[in-house]
Amino acid sequence: MDDIKKIIHGYATSDQIEAIDHIGSHARLLAGPGTGKTKTLTLRVLSLILQHNVDPESILLLTFTRLAATQLKDEIKKALESSKKTIPQVSTLHSFALRQILHNSSRINTLPSPIRIADKWEERYIIQKDLKKVLSLKKIGDVQNLINQLSTDWETLRIDEIGWEKQFPNPAFLGAWQSHKEQYGETLRAELVYQLKKQLNQSRDFQLDKEYKHILIDEYQDLNACDLAIVNELAKRGAELFVAGDDDQSIYGFRFATPEGIRNFGQIYQDSKKLALEICFRCDKLILRSAEFVASLDPKRLPKPTRPKDQAEDGEVLIFGFKDQNHEAEIIAKKIKSLIAKDIKPDQITILLRSDRNASLSKPIIEALKKQSVDVSLTTDSELENNNEYRIVLSVIRLLVDQNDCLAWRTLLQVDKTNGLGDKCIKNIWNYAQSKGIRFSVALQKIAEFPNELQKFRQKIAKFVSEKNTAIVGLKAIQNPIEAITAIVDKFMSEGEIKEQVKKYFIGILESQEKADLESLIKIVSTSSGYIEQETKENAVNILTMHQAKGLSFDVCFIVGAEDEYIPGRNTGDKEGDERRLLYVSMTRARHKLFISYCNKRIGLQRHSGSNSGTEKRTLTRFLRDSKIPIEQVE
Repeated sequence: MDDIKKIIHGYATSDQIEAIDHIGSHARLLAGPGTGKTKTLTLRVLSLILQHNVDPESILLLTFTRLAATQLKDEIKKALESSKKTIPQVSTLHSFALRQILHNSSRINTLPSPIRIADKWEERYIIQKDLKKVLSLKKIGDVQNLINQLSTDWETLRIDEIGWEKQFPNPAFLGAWQSHKEQYGETLRAELVYQLKKQLNQSRDFQLDKEYKHILIDEYQDLNACDLAIVNELAKRGAELFVAGDDDQSIYGFRFATPEGIRNFGQIYQDSKKLALEICFRCDKLILRSAEFVASLDPKRLPKPTRPKDQAEDGEVLIFGFKDQNHEAEIIAKKIKSLIAKDIKPDQITILLRSDRNASLSKPIIEALKKQSVDVSLTTDSELENNNEYRIVLSVIRLLVDQNDCLAWRTLLQVDKTNGLGDKCIKNIWNYAQSKGIRFSVALQKIAEFPNELQKFRQKIAKFVSEKNTAIVGLKAIQNPIEAITAIVDKFMSEGEIKEQVKKYFIGILESQEKADLESLIKIVSTSSGYIEQETKENAVNILTMHQAKGLSFDVCFIVGAEDEYIPGRNTGDKEGDERRLLYVSMTRARHKLFISYCNKRIGLQRHSGSNSGTEKRTLTRFLRDSKIPIEQVE
């Protein structure tokens, strides 16, 4: 037992050990930035299995993102290697929801079968595009707003209120959306978690795939009302909860995540244990002190014992004021060049922006860095997702898993410009499918097979379907999934950096799975965060949005555009709180040096960004005006 304790406790601190060893009641672990939350969760899983003899099959660890799930899974796998114990289930909540719904597919009649999650691109360029035409709406944004409202009602559980349908902004939309679902067999990603909540609430026959005795939840502050309702139902079924997070880091208000979930945990789960991690191993003293000032502006925040480690250096924190964005970009680029000259690696330097629509804020900075011969990488959410060749590759993979995947066939029709089939043809196939009461993929195959069906387009459709079916047959003959991915990418993508990115993305998912097959890959892609989660680039200064930087850390961090017009911008009330917490999270990405910049005015196109669009004058964000951080007006 002493040897086991030595393995589990290792170099853990006393507060980490208390959290690692706790058992017997629900528990909430408050873990500020850099306090070793991932390490504590990993060692807690070890403690449950090796010290308390808990069956790994009865342990579930839920995370917010796929990358976080992969990281935790790898850490647990390494830790359990010598014990020859199986690895518990580690997944995102969306992935867990999909698995439970698939496990109960014979009992569920509220979703099209088989379950097919539409991704963000399919939502935007197929579902919204079609519904705009059906409802004769003027702008695609009108449909997007209705889908966003639907997602909001799922996430906030407003949909459960009596008379919800009558209160919906456009009741006709609900009928059109249901009709589209029937023809294409799609489920919106935002609906997945709500459907799990609904089944757990309402169906006595609904069974979990395993009997979970211990559920650990990372980033608990990122859960919304629907997510929290699921956790509550799992607790009612006998699971002991161990939740970890930090209300100061609740930044996903756009999906209705709320810090109240972690703040009120003790009231909801009475007699639960309150735990906290004390030592921040990441940030130097001045960085943590400055960030804590921003967090302390919220009177409702939970008190935390967070402090820097004993050996922490003072670090450096400065606010720079510039006359305009060109001046800002020039001086920041020179500063970065000098830091690299002092042997700080480029990939240990990041530039964070509140937002970067159309690359308007990043463009002058990138240009200035290139003048200084500094390699720079701009991480964008949709670079791969919106690439036509990527869409073709993903659709072919989907068809290898399910040859009747309607959205995959529709995507191929829409983005493969070599087939000579356009919107008019797609509309005719859709009308044909509706008239026959069949799904889109069945209609496509029928038209290709029978000479008298849809004669105007039939020959081109037959050629298109035949070519794709032949390709699918050939690819299905490849047994090794990694070889199959390589063959698909090589066949359908042009040479270049994006091709290698796509190959790395899919193969990386396969290699991270216990069961490495294309079906598992599609499940992971379907339940990931809507966009490909990209990692930072090596040997380059990385430009990220503040949200993208969550979970990352760097030796040097530049927060650019720390102006009231961006942070909080137009946000008020609870949304202003999200902005304050977002600034806190961004500041705590820095280990040793934190540089914050703002401009006295933004000119040119940037004049039209922020809350006072059209006005040049800018001011330092209200969250830093009374801080003790030195401000240097740069001439």
